[in-house]
Amino acid sequence: MENIYECYNQEKEIFPGKSLISNHRELLKYDSFNENLNLCWDGIVEEYKQQQLKDNPLGTIHFRDEYKSLFRRDSDPQTFEKVWNAYSLWWWSEYGVKTYMERYSDLFIPDLAEQVWEGLYDRHIEVDDDSSLYVMLLFKQPDMIIPKSSNKLYFSSINDFVHKKEEIVRNVIDLFV
Repeated sequence: MENIYECYNQEKEIFPGKSLISNHRELLKYDSFNENLNLCWDGIVEEYKQQQLKDNPLGTIHFRDEYKSLFRRDSDPQTFEKVWNAYSLWWWSEYGVKTYMERYSDLFIPDLAEQVWEGLYDRHIEVDDDSSLYVMLLFKQPDMIIPKSSNKLYFSSINDFVHKKEEIVRNVIDLFV
């Protein structure tokens, strides 16, 4: 959605472009979108935090209700469905971006975890046995949101995850200080 708004408001040509929403009047004003996007993001982060307290902390969160808030209330319901379905196919499908990123990151997580543990040990930082940290990969760093990491959730774009591993290790260790 951020990319769609940037295409209409910043005159950028980025995926998925303007093709999913033919009538720009169905979009929120740019400032309202930015505010709703941040509220949506905060809701999703809170839901992930709640998932960590449950038996299945890695359960899937689809955030459909939050996503709806990124459209005007009087938008055509078919517009929302079209954009949601395109996003779902792109992100959640068996060969979607989320699956690709998880398979790719699985190659590096054990090494990253080892480096974090070594760094915590070297700095004499004790961590409870029941502590857990989830590395949440983002397809791209949002332009309108600054993801807030904590000692339970760490956010990284896939690009940073690939190219800035040492910085990520330092940032994760710093979360425990």
